[in-house]
Order: sequence, then structure tokens, then C-alpha cells
Amino acid sequence: MNPVYTECYSFCFQSCCYQFKMDNKQCCVTLSVQPSRGLVDEKFVVLVQNTLPSSLLTIHALHRCEDAHSWHAFAHYTSDATGAVNVSEDCSMSGTYSGVEAMGLLWSLKPVPGSKPGLRMRKKNVQAPMVVTISVYKGHLTEDFGDRVPLASVEVERWYMAPGVRRIPVTEDGLTATLFLPS
Repeated sequence: MNPVYTECYSFCFQSCCYQFKMDNKQCCVTLSVQPSRGLVDEKFVVLVQNTLPSSLLTIHALHRCEDAHSWHAFAHYTSDATGAVNVSEDCSMSGTYSGVEAMGLLWSLKPVPGSKPGLRMRKKNVQAPMVVTISVYKGHLTEDFGDRVPLASVEVERWYMAPGVRRIPVTEDGLTATLFLPS
């Protein structure tokens, strides 16, 4: 192994990213989402690093609801001169949203192609997280994400209740409601 490959291999092993060849150069693409656990309306930073400069990339989000229906969102980016994309700062050229949208991968979720018409995303159990898989793919893709191998993938959790919040069901005089009390 040459020294560059050895360094990349070592880094990949520690960071759990994927290696791939892009234009005959070995790359070790990393994908990070910070925070990986947070409230559903809390902004997060999606960062792709270690691609070749000016690489065409698709960042994809996939969520499987409690009712077993799948929802997805995606955006097309071109990596900068350092081989990075920061979804919070860089402009999406197209996809399910365009422009600079830190939360675009969540608010633009829509049923995956082939889903039955009229679906609505709703959260039945607010005490369980919304789990979203965020992946990065080579090229500007619009379909068949399940048939392709991502360059890197990360699972994140979005919670509807902050830690310590108590959920109290209330039923009185024909009214049914839920009271959420902060810690």
C-alpha cells in the first residue's frame, strides 16, 4: 500500500466512512450530521467532506413512518474547491428543494415514488424519535436511490419531546387533550 492509501484506510476505519474511486483517485468520503440527535425543529449541519473538487453530489434523506410508508427528500450540490458540501451554507441547485436550506432535507420530505396517493405524514407516538437516514451519492440523481450504493450514510434522530418533558393525557367534559409539562 502506498502511504496516501494507508492514511485514508486508517481514517476510514476510525470514521466509518466509505472508500471509492473517483476519476482514478482514491477518496474517503465522510458524511456528518450534527447534532445527530435533536428536536425535530432544531437546525442541524449536514457536512460532506473528502470528495474531489467540483464533484456532482446528491444528498438524500429517507424516513420510514410508523405506518410503514417511506418519505424522501434530496438535493443536488457541487462540492467546493476543498471537496466539501455544507448543506447549511451551500446552495442546492435542484431536487425537492433549491437554495440554501439547512432544514430542507426535512421540510421537503414527500412520499417515495410509487406510494399510494393522498398520503400524509403524521407522528403517532411523540415519545419515539423520527429516524432519518441521510446519504450522499455520486452524481445528480432523482430516482432509484434504493438500487444504488451511497458513498456514505448516517442515521439521525429527531425528537418531538425534549428530555424530561412529561406527557399527561387529559379528558374532561367530552374534551380529550394532552398536556406537555417541561421538566
